[in-house]
Amino acid sequence: MNKLRYDDWAFTIILKIVAVVAFAWSGFFWSGVTILNFYMFNTDESYRATGFLVASIILIISIVFMFLRMYTIQFPFCVVGSIIYLIQAGQLIDKIESYTMRYIPEIVILIASIILFMLHLARVISTSMGEKESRNTAPAESIIGDGITVNYHEIEKSEKPRKKKKSKKTESGTGE
Repeated sequence: MNKLRYDDWAFTIILKIVAVVAFAWSGFFWSGVTILNFYMFNTDESYRATGFLVASIILIISIVFMFLRMYTIQFPFCVVGSIIYLIQAGQLIDKIESYTMRYIPEIVILIASIILFMLHLARVISTSMGEKESRNTAPAESIIGDGITVNYHEIEKSEKPRKKKKSKKTESGTGE
């Protein structure tokens, strides 16, 4: 698994920073305000606060995996967290339009996750194709594995073992 990880380059670092900023604005600050608001003042709709809390926790786990460069594990966490988060946010946005800029930036996290996952998949596929190509074009010595190189143009036909011929004297039995 470690050989499939790669060093970050400027584009992936920028994507991760943008995802963290989007989470800090939408997932941490506004989600936190909403959670406190529903738990303290509007307990009838506290299920929404629970949805935001669960989604924020899942998104935090996703971002941690993102920074650990475990994109195959991170991607499902991000998708599940985003779905839960956007369902809860959609219920609030339907009631008050001004909430759109508070909760929709979470989509940036999902987009960054998709891009990082696609880059990781491209890396895995190119690595496996490169290994397959090197195996297919390797010399016969490395395929056989015993250190013997076979040159098929210089192989002589093997001689068949000859049967011993009995002498004529011994065949007649008397020698006459």
